Amino acid sequence: MMPKDNSSSCQVPRPRQMAALCWRMCAGLLCAATLWAQVAPPAEPLARARDLVIAGKPEQAAAIYQELVRKFPTNPELRVDLCVAQYKAGRYQASAEAAKEALKLRPELPAANLFLGASYLQLGEFESAIPPLQKALQQQPADRNARLALAESLSGARRYDEAVEQFQKLSEIIPNSPTVWYGLGQCYEKLSERADAPSEHYRELAQQAYNRLEYLPGSPESYIHAAEVREKSSEWVEAAKQWREALALAPHDNRARAGLAWALYRARDYAPALELIQEMRKDGLDSAVLNFLTGGCWLNLQQPEKSVPYLEKAIAADSGFLPAKAALGQALLQTGKASEAIPLLRAALSVDEDGTVHFQLYRAYATAGEAEAAKQALMDYEEFKKGSSQAATASGNAYR
Repeated sequence: MMPKDNSSSCQVPRPRQMAALCWRMCAGLLCAATLWAQVAPPAEPLARARDLVIAGKPEQAAAIYQELVRKFPTNPELRVDLCVAQYKAGRYQASAEAAKEALKLRPELPAANLFLGASYLQLGEFESAIPPLQKALQQQPADRNARLALAESLSGARRYDEAVEQFQKLSEIIPNSPTVWYGLGQCYEKLSERADAPSEHYRELAQQAYNRLEYLPGSPESYIHAAEVREKSSEWVEAAKQWREALALAPHDNRARAGLAWALYRARDYAPALELIQEMRKDGLDSAVLNFLTGGCWLNLQQPEKSVPYLEKAIAADSGFLPAKAALGQALLQTGKASEAIPLLRAALSVDEDGTVHFQLYRAYATAGEAEAAKQALMDYEEFKKGSSQAATASGNAYR
């Protein structure tokens, strides 16, 4: 993959599929939690914090709950209240920490397990999300929010058969949920790509799910699906428009933010992409994908020295991330480290879309004084260019 703008990809869970869940029980939890407390905190600040959450000001509510937690550290329900406020504020790392502290005090607290799993889901830590969500669902089998979060986490972890089972159950419970039909379509699409799968059957099921999605009112999921359709034909500017529509409806949806960052990168709109990624980092998000995009943007902005640390982090997090290796190889070559660039560029040849990696490998050999290797690399590059019209075009959204 070329950091330049044509990135081939491999699929990591999207941030690929982190849906913004509608937690109707949030207000109820905030109302009820402190009724169970062994040591009851004062009613006035509790009521004020609860009202702030309901009024859409969870950041202010979180500050009140933090002070109450400091004064009443053994009260697990207060920590759940704090967890809910942080979650609704989009502070998913802080939400997860509050949930874990609540579970230390009361290990079987259903709400804490639910929000711990939901926070991990939003952070893209899908495998970590699954156990607490399974526990929450065991404790409260009728909780559709727990089942929905579990379905999305299973999908994010690429456990598509298990995810389909949960989404199918949800399609009967909440048939008008765009999240359910979008998730089901995504899972069937992924199942159709398996070598041993009846691909045409799964593609038909995926299309049926997407058709149901289209019949529903506009939603983040409908815009996300529209963006992904645009990406398949490399319409990156149009895809970015659809991602922005999704974010207008769900500003904290990290799936949509990651999708927009990728589309901006592929559209060569690097400065806005960096600004968006910085906002995501402020919310505690970090991943191989975000580090790759950051490094790729700086590289394309002709600042390779700034790109190197981010690309190294991306590879450290995912040693098989070949597009990041291609980008790091180019960055090292541009910063006078041709010998270090060679193994990275060689490793990334399989994801070269237009010959750029092959040519950069030739340059690296030549700069490093390896004349015979440079001669062979140049021949390989020329051969690649002859057959490039037959090369497969990468989808571009796989590392989301």
